[in-house]
Amino acid sequence: MDQHLSNQSDYVWPASLSCQFHQTSAGNTALAEISHTGPLRVQKLFHDRDLAHCYVLHPPGGMVSGDDLDCRFRLHPKAKVLITTPASGKLYRSRQNGSMQTTRTVIEIDEEAMCAYMPQDTIVFDGAYGDLETQVFLDSSATYFGWEHTVFGRSAGFLPFTVGHLSQRLSVYCDHRLLYRDHLRIDPETLASASGLDAMTSLASGLLVLRQGSQVTDAVVVGCRQILEDFPGKSGVTAVRDGLISIRLLSDRSEDTRNVLYSLWSLVGDQIMARTVETPRIWRT
Repeated sequence: MDQHLSNQSDYVWPASLSCQFHQTSAGNTALAEISHTGPLRVQKLFHDRDLAHCYVLHPPGGMVSGDDLDCRFRLHPKAKVLITTPASGKLYRSRQNGSMQTTRTVIEIDEEAMCAYMPQDTIVFDGAYGDLETQVFLDSSATYFGWEHTVFGRSAGFLPFTVGHLSQRLSVYCDHRLLYRDHLRIDPETLASASGLDAMTSLASGLLVLRQGSQVTDAVVVGCRQILEDFPGKSGVTAVRDGLISIRLLSDRSEDTRNVLYSLWSLVGDQIMARTVETPRIWRT
């Protein structure tokens, strides 16, 4: 697989996936409609009571120059879905022309629905040029929790990120009005800079949007800060406003970041579901 680092094919493999989730008469969530092109699939849903677990599969395992992934998820009223991936995503070295690897994810969350979008980390290899965009559109009675975890280079293999860049954008709209926007552009200079990532290679950003009228903002912020007390890197939790919480993590080890993200989901999931949530099985394999 690591041959991609030095020798890529000129073959480009675009892919798209569209999923529609509905609440059933029994109160569970079902994948009612699905369409796809190229190498994007979903496994049969697992269920944690009324919360469906959806695993998005990209069998090639990584993206090369010119690859384009387009994922769209629609949660109809009262649907509850956790979306994740079984393994790390990978952006391999681009061709000499620097052509991009692009991923677009659009999530629509209708009335009283809940979406947790928590993919595994994305590894940005040396020489990669990536453009990752996520757009979330939700109703004021809906709930969203999501994260993006990015790892630059392969420190374990002594393959640092010295050439390339990554553009990562998140836009969240509530009732058709812009609620939150985050745009990061990371290159080797930003990675090394003390005012940037300070040479730390594992970066994660999380965002929680609570339904209108929720009373758990303070409890979530306090709980998140307690979890982060023993985090060996840099971290921050901010209530941007009532019902909107931003989380940032920065460390030298992707495993440390990943473990904290899993702990944060346990806390946030329990609060927004008003019960104890299960960890996705795929995270334990």
